[in-house]
Amino acid sequence: MKTVTFIFLATLFFTEEPTQKENLYSWQITFNSFSQCEQFYNEFGAKLLNGVQDHAKRTYGRDAQVEYLSCAQVEINPSMLEGDTHPKVIGQKVMYKR
Repeated sequence: MKTVTFIFLATLFFTEEPTQKENLYSWQITFNSFSQCEQFYNEFGAKLLNGVQDHAKRTYGRDAQVEYLSCAQVEINPSMLEGDTHPKVIGQKVMYKR
């Protein structure tokens, strides 16, 4: 069963290799609308950006910067959450762009 929800989507680039990029998805933080996502970003944006960079450092073992972060409307199914599958992005609203 497919579900439509709103999440944060961040694109990172690595400091020592800027052409290498990774997308991160906020599966643990979901919203019912763009406005809820945007409101959360407006309240916690700085902490969110720092958290994304910390997560990247722990996950990939190297420094990364956020190229952009958006509220994304995505279509998912439950099996996607178990693997390394990317959601189908239906729409985005950019909250931060470097």
